[in-house]
Amino acid sequence: MNFARPALIASPDAFAAGLYLWCWIAPVAWYRQFVAFLVLVLLIEFVVLQAGPFLGSVIYGAKMGFDRARRLRIAVVLGVSYILFASLAAASFDAWFPFFIFVWLFAAKVFAAVVGYDRNAPGREREMAVWILSVSYYFVAIFLTFFVPVPMLGITEDGEMYGLRGQYEWANFPYKAISAGFLYFFALALTRLLGKGVSMDLSTADVPAGPSDASSH
Repeated sequence: MNFARPALIASPDAFAAGLYLWCWIAPVAWYRQFVAFLVLVLLIEFVVLQAGPFLGSVIYGAKMGFDRARRLRIAVVLGVSYILFASLAAASFDAWFPFFIFVWLFAAKVFAAVVGYDRNAPGREREMAVWILSVSYYFVAIFLTFFVPVPMLGITEDGEMYGLRGQYEWANFPYKAISAGFLYFFALALTRLLGKGVSMDLSTADVPAGPSDASSH
């Protein structure tokens, strides 16, 4: 089996998993708020995951009966919507780094979809299955780290030490968030590596309601 293409598709998620593992072992090796930065990445990833079905309608729209103009409208509405969301996130933190986090995560989804596109793929059902896997990994990783003991490794202080404020689970036990991020991105990278280069973030929905409806008004 040629692993070059799957390895390329898996590389962004493998890189992210490596960052979480590094932070889990040495949380202040880069800078003091490394933990808070990666917690924000994990939160934004949940929002980016919602783009999967709409991204699929753009990349695989021809198979779904969408003409080029309709796919372009969906892409424009999708792009503008998520850029606005990323800008609001950046404004709420009074910094630009949440915007760049969002762009990085969204670009990773687009990269996987475009590089993994295969005209001879079995069909949209398989794309739906692997997109569901990515969503499932996210919730399973969070569930496991909430209810199953995981090692602290280098994250031995509470969240305030690492730039997290408030009284919530990840602020009180930041190692749970970082371990969840590592498990999620590692599972996603492994799935893409072993998935024969098939894109992971597409849906079988015939008509994605959000962008297509919004573009018609």
